[in-house]
Amino acid sequence: MSITPGFKEKKKFILLALRRDSDTSGTDYIAAGATPKAILTTGLSVKPLETEQVSRDLDDGRNGGQPVIHTSEMISITAPFELAGSGTASSPAAWSSLVQLSGKDENTDVATEVSHNRIQNASEELDGTIYFYWEGMYHILLAGKASISYAGKINERLMGTAEIKGVYGGTLEGTPPEPDFSEFSDPLPMSNTNTTFTLDGQALNLYEYELNGNEDVQYDEGTERKQIFINDWNEEGKWIIETPTLSTFDPFAIQLSGVIIPFELTHGAIEGQVVAQKSTGVQILTVSPAEVKGKQAWDISYRVIRGNDSQLVTR
Repeated sequence: MSITPGFKEKKKFILLALRRDSDTSGTDYIAAGATPKAILTTGLSVKPLETEQVSRDLDDGRNGGQPVIHTSEMISITAPFELAGSGTASSPAAWSSLVQLSGKDENTDVATEVSHNRIQNASEELDGTIYFYWEGMYHILLAGKASISYAGKINERLMGTAEIKGVYGGTLEGTPPEPDFSEFSDPLPMSNTNTTFTLDGQALNLYEYELNGNEDVQYDEGTERKQIFINDWNEEGKWIIETPTLSTFDPFAIQLSGVIIPFELTHGAIEGQVVAQKSTGVQILTVSPAEVKGKQAWDISYRVIRGNDSQLVTR
């Protein structure tokens, strides 16, 4: 066998399986029989092995580099994905399992939508096993959890980016199954036709949108187990909007008052395509001048205030 097989960089994808009730937390759920889902991404990358290096600092009368011990073995994956509905209002989007790694649930109580809401009790959060396939091998991530950011610009795709951390599960050599991405819908560009945005109940002309979950994903190891957990979160983001009249919307008065206000971004033209993100209470942090094609605009940064955690909805 050649030692240089010519593996292709672009031949990569991920398979994800969430923990089932019958699974032992932090183990390989795929090896234990869970059916994984292929996740369609764009710009996928991996750090196959990350460690903390403990220098031994030996007093052996010799100069030069000290040997190290590798500890806290982790793997991290960056998985950008397109936000689009499932095609059916009552069915979860194909990327739902990825969102659940960030401490969000999957709620189908409302017949005409699927919502993802912040889980407040850590024992109810799900973790996942991910097989990152790169031609010729799998890199295995165990006990995975994620921090997810959402962003979009006019005439571009609305995207999510999952920064996933997990316990290092080793590597496997072999040929993967053929990935099935058939449940993923084609995305729509953010546009006048497809997208609306309201802030404090007022429709505004949005150019750019960001919301970062800022989930603080931590590695923890004791004598009994290794685990990944979400310590806290602090959702923040920004909007760039065309400057309205002050009588329509005065961001400076709202900023100075410290009042919390609702927002909602709705993206999608027909039932089954819609993706919405909203919060009942955000606080404006800064308002800065911006320019969009010669027009005045406001670059507004904001924070989602606790008790008003953002909700992601498909319908």
